[in-house]
Amino acid sequence: MARRDTPAIFERAQARFRAARFRQIAALIEGLVQRHGEVRVLDAGGRAEYWNLLAPELTAHVHLTILNYGEELEDYSARTLPHVRYENVTGDACAMPQYADGEFHLVHSNSAIEHVGGYTRMIAFANEVRRVGQAYYVQTPNVWFPIDPHVAFPFLHWLPDPLRLWCYTRFSIGLAGRSDFARAASILDDWRMIGPSTMRALFPDARHSAERFALVFRKSLIAIRTG
Repeated sequence: MARRDTPAIFERAQARFRAARFRQIAALIEGLVQRHGEVRVLDAGGRAEYWNLLAPELTAHVHLTILNYGEELEDYSARTLPHVRYENVTGDACAMPQYADGEFHLVHSNSAIEHVGGYTRMIAFANEVRRVGQAYYVQTPNVWFPIDPHVAFPFLHWLPDPLRLWCYTRFSIGLAGRSDFARAASILDDWRMIGPSTMRALFPDARHSAERFALVFRKSLIAIRTG
């Protein structure tokens, strides 16, 4: 069972990793601004609030399109700082026929591909990111990291699905708490993490790297194509 202070501790740790990761994203965007002046960025499966981290001097040259499901867009837009220029678009990043090939200077995705569904939808997501973006930056949690970042609980995500279902319906699991069968099944369908070999197969034209914890564990996987 998770301790009461687990959510706060975990969120602080996640925020530190996010800030370090965003410095890399900001450097990529700065280079694009220097090359193009005005830069179009698509955040596939993202949230406008996340872009509060981007410095005002960069946001003045960046127009963001945030593509996600309606409820996600509504929940996080209210927390977005005034200097962030963006538009919310309701849609599915696995199918973006409204956008032309290479329409965006950069497609960004932070912890989204593991939420789109099964492997067929992951392939569709990756193909669309690669199609509509001249460059892209995709990050996802590493399935081989011992703690599932979605629930802040160790090792459970390595178990077979029937055993995971049983655990979620019998015990209070990290940030997820205790679930009935329908919610447990939804968790398994919605949180499908992948490993390095799958990431490389999905993004074969990218430069691949890892976000490390304690210098040993690869916490997150990152795929970058600079265009």
